[in-house]
Amino acid sequence: MTALSSMEYPHWLMIAGALLLMLGLVGFALPPRGGEAEPSVVSDQAPPEPEDNVNQVEVYNRVAKEKRKDRWAERFDDAEEPEKLGQGSK
Repeated sequence: MTALSSMEYPHWLMIAGALLLMLGLVGFALPPRGGEAEPSVVSDQAPPEPEDNVNQVEVYNRVAKEKRKDRWAERFDDAEEPEKLGQGSK
């Protein structure tokens, strides 16, 4: 009987963990693979405007937000100035 076949389950787990740890450290020490996912080529076209990439939902949300802001501004512009603390009406 050899030493490897006589080891119990917890010992196998410790050996497997040590091997995984060593592989992780080696992978961490090696530089990442070279090459870019997208080559940087200078194009004659200008980059698209941010408004060109907006979908309908984003347009709707933006318009709704502007409307809410306008309603709040109107509500608080029309309101009377609140009485200041300590200056109650007599």
